[in-house]
Amino acid sequence: MKALFFFRYVLARLTYLVLRLPVARFQAEVEDLWGLVPNERLQRLSRILNKNQPKDAQGVAVHSLSELPDRPPMSKADLRAMSAASSTVASGFSRHTAGTTGEPTHISLSRTELAQMLAVRAYCYNKHGLKLGQREARVWGRAANSLTAKIRDFLLNRKVFYPAEDGAEETVEKLVKWSPEYLYGYTSLILEAAQIAQKKGHKPRGVKAVICTAESILPAQKKFIAEVFGAPVFEEYGSTEFDVIAFECSRGHLHLVNPWLCVEEEEDTVLITDVSRKSQSIVRYQLGDSVSLAKGDCRELGSTCSIEELRGRTAQQFAYINPEQKFHAVVFGRALNTYMEQTGDCFKFTIVQVGYSEFNLYVSEPTMRGLEDLRLFLKSNLKTGLSLTDHLEIRVLVNGDGFSEGKHTYFIQKL
Repeated sequence: MKALFFFRYVLARLTYLVLRLPVARFQAEVEDLWGLVPNERLQRLSRILNKNQPKDAQGVAVHSLSELPDRPPMSKADLRAMSAASSTVASGFSRHTAGTTGEPTHISLSRTELAQMLAVRAYCYNKHGLKLGQREARVWGRAANSLTAKIRDFLLNRKVFYPAEDGAEETVEKLVKWSPEYLYGYTSLILEAAQIAQKKGHKPRGVKAVICTAESILPAQKKFIAEVFGAPVFEEYGSTEFDVIAFECSRGHLHLVNPWLCVEEEEDTVLITDVSRKSQSIVRYQLGDSVSLAKGDCRELGSTCSIEELRGRTAQQFAYINPEQKFHAVVFGRALNTYMEQTGDCFKFTIVQVGYSEFNLYVSEPTMRGLEDLRLFLKSNLKTGLSLTDHLEIRVLVNGDGFSEGKHTYFIQKL
């Protein structure tokens, strides 16, 4: 078995070489850039920026990092328009994203740019004892059924598992038997797999880490997943445009890890500039997320700057008590995490605002203390924590089949 694992790992690494993706070389560069003192790294980035001279949202070239604060933010619509008018052609690599707005965005990548993305991922994995190309269980949506996708997954030493809907228990059993060295995927689906594994008495062996991406994860959920799979759980923050942007260290800090990105927190949104990108100009790009950045002294991974709080998509941030009074939806996550810690329960959830001061809480399964206990706790927590005097209506409903394939959203506003 160990010989087979090693052979598949070597095959995956050879795949990168055959595709002429110098991941190892750029991984060394990532290490080098993060090893510099901050001012030296910024000087290096400024030189790269001056060499590439990407254009801002108005089509004006940027020559140095000092110019960035005065440049206009770039929307996804701006990026699409600039890409359509550009004569630059990437070397055959591309990504597509519809985003939460439903607006399709095409991302062009050269071999160098794709290799840099993979190198950042390899750097993060290496810090946690993993290697790119090791046996990966990708806990995602349904696996693509095309021959190309099957060959790609085989060469990259991964299998895709979708532990939801009919056949979920069988899927989790196959996942455990496949003996992955790490799991990677949506928090909601990994949580679902963990709950099924615990229920069925499966004992995963050999898992070195679980990496949750694309969705927020609560501390109580993270603890539960770690106990079931017998491995630490790390959070990744990324996007189709940039791949990994931030990654969690063993101390729990969500460090910025791509050394070629300049990340700004401005007016409740994050702006990202890629100084090394040549296929497309990406200057002060509005990713659509609201984050809170903090400086620290932890040097375990990437930058000492980390994401202190990831509040999610700006389009679905605020819950309203009345037309004038609102609060940030992250309050729901904190309250439900407290409930899970106090009760030892663990479940997926979505909160839908259907009217002013009116919310439906959908849970994936009946809770241990009953739905009414959860409803009363949440109502009391919100009224006390937010000092509410208005009427607050909360309904708790079981919606086991309502957590659809793809990214899971914790809060939806339907006012």
